[in-house]
Amino acid sequence: MFRNLLRKRESGFTIIEVLIVLAIAGLILVVVLIAVPQLQRNQRNEARRSVLNRIATELSNFSGNNGGSFPTEGSATDGSSFLGGFKTRYIDSAPAGTFNTPRNVAFTYSVYAAQTSVPEDEIMFNLGGQCNGELPTGTGASTTRNYAIAVGLEGGASYCVDNQ
Repeated sequence: MFRNLLRKRESGFTIIEVLIVLAIAGLILVVVLIAVPQLQRNQRNEARRSVLNRIATELSNFSGNNGGSFPTEGSATDGSSFLGGFKTRYIDSAPAGTFNTPRNVAFTYSVYAAQTSVPEDEIMFNLGGQCNGELPTGTGASTTRNYAIAVGLEGGASYCVDNQ
């Protein structure tokens, strides 16, 4: 009889063992559910930063093709403005999807002398500005040899690139 009891005990799991395994599995699930959205948000923000760096490269190309000057603020169609000629020739003519948001739609473009925040998925151009942390500062009146551009990220932050 004693042998039969030992065999039964060795052949299965106790309720405590099962509860411990379920608790550990639940803890792992909670960690994954917390970490995955943050990783996805970071990946989307990194894609936005990458697009902004490519636009900075295109601004350098524009400068090289235009005697060292950068696009003016505004929407003139003569080819000299950021929203007009630059956007048309350097951004809109790129292969489809090159300058799209992580949600695969086009960014919104704007020009500002100074701003307190940049909306998510908006690219802000500031002629004559420089980056002050996450935002461009300065005005376009001082020089056309400098620029700052920023993009709005998820969570209310922004990312800024300048040529200084």
